[in-house]
Amino acid sequence: MALLSNDSRHDSRARSLTIAGLIALGLGGCALLGSLRGGKDRFAFSHRIHAEELECTDCHLGAEDEDVAGIPGLAQCLLCHEEGDEEVPPERRIEALFAEEEFLATNVYALDDEVIFSHPDHASIAPECSACHKGIETSDDVAQLERLSMDSCMNCHETLGISTECSTCHSQLSTQTAPRTHDDNWIRWHGPQFRAGSEAPAQRCDLCHESSSCDACHLIDPPQNHTNYWRQRGHAITSSMDRESCSACHRSDFCNRCHEDAIPMNHTGMWGNARNNHCVTCHFPLKSEGCITCHKGTPSHATAAPLPPDHTPALNCRQCHGLSAPLPHVDNGSQCTLCHR
Repeated sequence: MALLSNDSRHDSRARSLTIAGLIALGLGGCALLGSLRGGKDRFAFSHRIHAEELECTDCHLGAEDEDVAGIPGLAQCLLCHEEGDEEVPPERRIEALFAEEEFLATNVYALDDEVIFSHPDHASIAPECSACHKGIETSDDVAQLERLSMDSCMNCHETLGISTECSTCHSQLSTQTAPRTHDDNWIRWHGPQFRAGSEAPAQRCDLCHESSSCDACHLIDPPQNHTNYWRQRGHAITSSMDRESCSACHRSDFCNRCHEDAIPMNHTGMWGNARNNHCVTCHFPLKSEGCITCHKGTPSHATAAPLPPDHTPALNCRQCHGLSAPLPHVDNGSQCTLCHR
């Protein structure tokens, strides 16, 4: 391998220093943002302390007559903090929380622009702020409070007899308008998103779709992995690893109907013997029909040995058989006296 020249080594070292500098700058920026918007050392606002002396409307001036309750400005905060902040380090003073009169904290209750919301309408129905902002009066950190969910809003609307139609709260979204997540690739990925069980409104299929719409679509267009090769060679492995995915569309009788006529391809004549567990590796627990669901032509299963004279049906057969006494066949979990009488 050729050695690097002095110029090459110098260029390489310069590039390394440049990259290291950019990484350090990026980390510094992340640390600064973290301090303002949720980092380890960020300044957490305490509603508990302020609620001891003030009413909510003393700071949130628009709570009773404006659509947005509003965040207090610097001048408003200084009415109380101007004198008290003299003994506080500069980085902890009230001015440090503002940049050009804008409060630097993240508004955890901010709504999307297309949401129709009037704070006075809600305040007139629920005069106590804690009815919606639960725990706000005792919190030392707003970010740790649970944000209002759409379910909680809808439950309240139903209780009060207010419409829960999309147009009540949304100017654009409706059951006829697909969310932004439903792009061209959504058809490919909607299955995993549905199984993930997310509570995010954009991921909740039941808000717009009935289960019948899934059935109607998949009867025509099966999932993309349901190729003919997968049907013949791969679906058994998939179902054994992720049975829940199959059950989203298929019931067990769907499998039974097919396998009554078509046995799995690995079920050759010498595939299993009478004493191994070849059945229960997949078919467990076996249903009340037992192995006869598939094996209808096995006469030996109908000629089980009778119970010995000193055995009664109330005995626990597995206390001996399968432990100290060997079994001549696989224990399929059924009640022994179904065959041994």
